Amino acid sequence: MHVRASEIKDLSRVMDLINQAKEYFKENDIAQWQKGYPDLSTILDDIMKGNSYVLSKHSYIYGTMHFIIGIEPSYVRIYNGHWLTDTRQYGIIHRFAIDNNHKGHGCAKLLLDYAVNICKQSDIPSIRLDIQKNNKSMKEFVLKNGFKYCGLIRLRNNEEREAYERII
Repeated sequence: MHVRASEIKDLSRVMDLINQAKEYFKENDIAQWQKGYPDLSTILDDIMKGNSYVLSKHSYIYGTMHFIIGIEPSYVRIYNGHWLTDTRQYGIIHRFAIDNNHKGHGCAKLLLDYAVNICKQSDIPSIRLDIQKNNKSMKEFVLKNGFKYCGLIRLRNNEEREAYERII
């Protein structure tokens, strides 16, 4: 398996993974991605900007993530805590989804490792992400993989998320 930048031809499969995640969230009372977001135009924009990645093997796509290095406006202000680093740029992971039939098989770790390696190569000191408070499986995954809980952030739509950071 390898991680590569998503291509237009991957749009349908990436949306399938996003929709699987939406259904998983709904079934598990996780109030995330239940109001239409992320939609086709969001994912298409990610692909066109080169910020969407897929984990694939022999043309089958097992997982996807949005990853950039920069500044996330929602992360500028953090409540009830603080970021581990005070840096101008950091890695940012959003829209992370693994095929339901392949969860627990190391796919998520391969995607995360790819993002970590990009940060190492670019001398970026950390990766940040946010998680909806009821998303226990994602919280377990990030804590198991070196992330630390840092506090709370608010999205543009005013929804609250738990904030996590991993020092590279």
